[in-house]
Amino acid sequence: MRTPSIFTLAIGLSTLLVLNSCEPTATVTPPLVTVNPTTEVSAKPGDLLAYQMITSSETDLKTAGINAKFNSTVLYSKDTVFAAGVDQAIINFKFTVPADMADGAVLSLTFTATNTESTVVTRTVNVTNPPGEIFTYTAVIMADLENPNGKSFYSVEDNKLMNINEAIAASATVDLIYYYGVTNKASLCAPADVAVEAFEDSHNESIVKKFTTRNNTKLAPVTMTADEFTAITNDLAIKAKQPSATATAVTKLAIDNIVWCENVTGKKALIRVKNITGAQASSLITIEVKVQK
Repeated sequence: MRTPSIFTLAIGLSTLLVLNSCEPTATVTPPLVTVNPTTEVSAKPGDLLAYQMITSSETDLKTAGINAKFNSTVLYSKDTVFAAGVDQAIINFKFTVPADMADGAVLSLTFTATNTESTVVTRTVNVTNPPGEIFTYTAVIMADLENPNGKSFYSVEDNKLMNINEAIAASATVDLIYYYGVTNKASLCAPADVAVEAFEDSHNESIVKKFTTRNNTKLAPVTMTADEFTAITNDLAIKAKQPSATATAVTKLAIDNIVWCENVTGKKALIRVKNITGAQASSLITIEVKVQK
């Protein structure tokens, strides 16, 4: 018998190597993911939404993740890491649409499951902000804070004007104070505003420092015409005009200026300056108010 030559063995080995290298690489099928509801939904601010994510895999599941975003801001998220041997799971997910979402906002929901591959399913939530009813108060006349006989304090929510003694006794209900300052001129401010501390009563004592509660009413001037203000019949325009920044006072007011307002109970309003007369102790301001019920 002839002994195989070294050359023959080498050829056989190389052939074996080539054959081995041509074997197909095993592939992993990504997880199967089903999300209920299966379509986009519409919801109001404050609505509670419920989703169910059903996932299964031919191999072990590794992770599952759910998140809800508005633009790039993550509103809610939930992540799960699976133990070895788990190849299917049902995950229930609930979240509340933020109360401050504007009408027309779109929330993006992402559902992800992985083994060594990943599957991503998305859903959207279209935010619809139904109109709310409002109260309209057309002739609110406030006197300058330095007028001891006038009513310089106002509850937006209750449409109640108060004099100094009434305001001190019911300070928790005071949303706005009117004064006419040397520099600030015609001004509306919150009881918490620092500048209003300078105004004193007949005993030379700061009026607002006698308040048990000094409400931090939010105020800001907004761009709106008098006709647009008059046309408001529900709170959609009020919410749409919510500014990105607010203060505790609006100063140097003029006729037909529009002011956005939110009191400490969360009631939002728009205020139109209808008239301003006099200066300092003799000044009166007439405002019209549209406030959420």
